Amino acid sequence: MHNKRRISTLILVLGFCLAPSWLAAASVSNLEREKNWADQVVDFMVVGEAVWLEANKVQFLSLYTKPADAQRASTTGVILMHGRGVHPAWGLIDTLRVDLADAGWHTLSLQMPILDPDVKLKEYSKTFPEAFRRIDAGIRYLQQQGVTKIFLLGHSTGAMYSVAYPAEHPKAPIAGAIAIGLSTEPAGNKYMQPTAMLGKIRIPVLDIFGTEDIPGVLDYAAARRAAARNNKFYRQVRTKDADHFFTDHYDILKIRIIDWLKRTQSR
Repeated sequence: MHNKRRISTLILVLGFCLAPSWLAAASVSNLEREKNWADQVVDFMVVGEAVWLEANKVQFLSLYTKPADAQRASTTGVILMHGRGVHPAWGLIDTLRVDLADAGWHTLSLQMPILDPDVKLKEYSKTFPEAFRRIDAGIRYLQQQGVTKIFLLGHSTGAMYSVAYPAEHPKAPIAGAIAIGLSTEPAGNKYMQPTAMLGKIRIPVLDIFGTEDIPGVLDYAAARRAAARNNKFYRQVRTKDADHFFTDHYDILKIRIIDWLKRTQSR
C-alpha cells in the first residue's frame, strides 16, 4: 500500500472515551505482555489505525485498515488472528492485513489472548472463551464501519480460533473461515481438535498449509478432510515446499487467499 495513513488510537468502551485499563481481572491473558506488544506496535505503525476494543471489560488492541481504493472497496471485511504469544502486527498476519486492504477489503487484526512465554500449547485451551468474545467485539466494530459480510482468517493457534468460533456460534454473521497452518493439540480441549470443530461447520472453509508444515498440521490433514466431508464449501489446499510460516512462499499464499475470497464473497 503506497499511501501512508494517519495513525489514530480509538478507545471504544461502551461508547465512552477512556484510557485503557491493563489490570482487568476478567482476562486469562497476560495483559502486561499485551501492553508491551501494544506499545511497540502503535509506535511503529505506518498503515491503518490502532483501535482499542472491549470484550468482557477488557480492552485490547486491534488494527483496522480501510480498503486502499474507495472505488474498489466492498462491504466485505476480514478479521485476522495471529498465533500464540505474538501480536496483531506480527509477520504474515500483518502483511495480509495490508495486502487484503489493498485488494479492496476492510481488515481488522485482533490482539488475541496470550499467556506466559514458557507455557505449553495445551494451556491455550483456556483462552478460547475470551478469544470468542474478542471476535464478537471485532464483528461489532466492522459492522459499525458498514461491513455486511465478514470472514475470519487465522494462522496457527489463530487458525484454531477461526474454525472453533463458527463451530460454536453457528448463527454468528460469519461468511467463511480461512485457516492457515491449522494444527491439532491432542492434549488440549475440544476447541483445539479441528476435526471436532470442522464437523459442525457448514460455511465455506479454506484449510491451507504447506508440505513442510509442522506435524500437528500434517499428521491430521486427512482427518480434517474427513471431518468436513459434509461441508460442500470446505476446501483443503496443500502448498508445495511451504513451512508453517510460509517462508519464501507468501506470494502464493496471498494469491490463493485473495482468489478464494473473491469467489466466496459472491455466494
